[in-house]
Amino acid sequence: MKRVFFCVALIMSVVACDKDNDAVKREPVTEGFDTAIEANYSYGYDSEDMSFEYFLNEEYGYWGGFAHSKMLDSNAKNGRYENQYSAYNSSAASGDSFLLYYYDSYNEPCDIVCKHLLTVHSVKLNLSTYTYASITDEEINDFARVFTDGDYLKVVFTPYFLDDQPAGQSVECYVVDYRDGKRFVADNWQKFDLNLPATYRIRVAIETTDVGEWGANTPLYICMDDLVYTLR
Repeated sequence: MKRVFFCVALIMSVVACDKDNDAVKREPVTEGFDTAIEANYSYGYDSEDMSFEYFLNEEYGYWGGFAHSKMLDSNAKNGRYENQYSAYNSSAASGDSFLLYYYDSYNEPCDIVCKHLLTVHSVKLNLSTYTYASITDEEINDFARVFTDGDYLKVVFTPYFLDDQPAGQSVECYVVDYRDGKRFVADNWQKFDLNLPATYRIRVAIETTDVGEWGANTPLYICMDDLVYTLR
């Protein structure tokens, strides 16, 4: 399936440094995805330091990977597929927009592509309205079931080298965690420490305990904002 990249202009401030001097301390940069977009959402995202991949089948309206969105909806009753681009919140973590990631395991993975060697420190995650409704209300999504004891939904970040070989250990972020008596749900832009090693590519996967014959029943969406990284 052919990938199409959509680029938007990004104005950001980076601390000036001498890239030839390895002794220079580089300050962390926070990517807030706050560039204005004309519509409520657009596919893909491109900044000075990173590109966020996606694929789109315009004939069937089928897509996967990253989308830039400013859609917010904290009413779980609206959590249906038609509202798939909304974050389950009344605001973004900062600014007025964020990235939505839809993980489709049946197609080639869509990655965060680093234009420079980067060390990624942390990210803020929030459930989409569609995903939140699917794990909390059995009448919203006929395919998914309400989560109960032992269930979880996790986002897995894996660093890669340019030759597509893993650059280090994966980091698992439990955005819904009903294990061991817990009832945690990332619905308020929860910060997750990643501390990934220096990398040129980051692969993002989402896993759920609600799996059927044809794969995951839980809608595999996650919203991202305030990605913090350091240029190497």
